[in-house]
Amino acid sequence: MSDRDRKSSFKGPKPGGRGGDRDRERHGERSGKHQGKPQGRSQWRDREARGHAKGEGPVVLYGWHSVTMALANPERRIRKLFVTENVARRLADEKIDTRVPPELVHPGDIDRRLGPDAVHQGLLAEADPLPGLHLDELPQDGIVLVLDQITDPHNVGAILRSA
Repeated sequence: MSDRDRKSSFKGPKPGGRGGDRDRERHGERSGKHQGKPQGRSQWRDREARGHAKGEGPVVLYGWHSVTMALANPERRIRKLFVTENVARRLADEKIDTRVPPELVHPGDIDRRLGPDAVHQGLLAEADPLPGLHLDELPQDGIVLVLDQITDPHNVGAILRSA
């Protein structure tokens, strides 16, 4: 399917038009129509709210580093990949194997799925979860760092450097 066919089959708003306030909204400062509304997890990400048990169904990965690392991991089964035009070009330029045909979407589509605070960078993947470790399998002298609801993946690096 050509890019032209993919674009014409898309039924959503045209990209562009939003500017300066968008980055502020993604980093927690609410303005405009979002001002005064509660912040929290999107129901799309909250499987328990939709009646699914933990560990059941796909996990949602988003952001450049999270998704490209998942694509590079042969143990990770990618079910669906949603990318913006710019990201599709970057993936091609960097010769990153997507392993599944990406679906071309507009940034607003990913915003609607994840919520206004998610820093998705134009990239979202649905994938099977990786098998987890039981606490007994961790080394006795190991360190466990538990994080929840990190909205900017760059914060994880800062947390690890300072932990």
